[in-house]
Amino acid sequence: MYKKSHKIGFAAYLFQMFQVFSLDVVTGALAVGVFAVKLLQVRPNPWWWPVLALSVWVVYTADHLIDGYSKKHKAVILRHRIHYRYRYFFIAVLFVAAVVTLILVWTFMDRRILKGGMVLGIGALAYLVLILLARKKGFYFQKEFFISLFYVAGIWLAPIIWYDRPLSFFLIMTILVFIFLAWSEGLLMAVFEQQEDKADKMDSFCTFYGVATTRRLSGFLLTIAIIFSLTLVYSVPIFKTGFILLTGMAASLMVLLLFTNYFQINGRYRLLGELTFWFPFLLVL
Repeated sequence: MYKKSHKIGFAAYLFQMFQVFSLDVVTGALAVGVFAVKLLQVRPNPWWWPVLALSVWVVYTADHLIDGYSKKHKAVILRHRIHYRYRYFFIAVLFVAAVVTLILVWTFMDRRILKGGMVLGIGALAYLVLILLARKKGFYFQKEFFISLFYVAGIWLAPIIWYDRPLSFFLIMTILVFIFLAWSEGLLMAVFEQQEDKADKMDSFCTFYGVATTRRLSGFLLTIAIIFSLTLVYSVPIFKTGFILLTGMAASLMVLLLFTNYFQINGRYRLLGELTFWFPFLLVL
């Protein structure tokens, strides 16, 4: 009995570290990338997959380092505490990952992807600077929205370039659904982690506008996402399976919203929240 409990505890610890290192987010980005190339019916450059993974990891790790530096050893949130404690390691790996990403893009990728990536990179850098400035001025920068925007734009950039045709109304609707899903997931995480954020004096949409407003906005975004997804299921039958999965992703996050108390226990919310973005991997079966 003890051994079984020990194994479960160790597995939970491993998954917690998987989350702390943002590997769950990276995995979700790769899954959304699968959705994008399947929907657009493009053949991706094989080097795009490591470039996508490294790019997402670099942005999220830089964000966690900034949060960690703001509170240092006093940080309550585990990922911030660990990023500060091992800051030199993370900074070194971050630098290497960024350089490797640039080399891979320059050597193997379409120049249009390099240009688009540079624009997104500058935007992400400006976002990180604004986060720092806003924090010092006591102003809340719309972090959850911009993270979702960069997340989705970074994933869809290369597939759209390879598609090389004007985007249809239904394709634009699909991309909007992913933005709504990523945005609502960020808002829901802010609801679940409001106490930790308050303890760390970290601003989020929830600490700034309150739980009720955050839940209403998240519910609104998820409702629109479900309506759009169901519309796509019936309007684009050639990719019906994909849009059913998209509807399931929205419904999964809606479950988090409706059963907040249950998913608050033992960090269940983070497990379901991140695993939701892994659903598109089912398209490769």
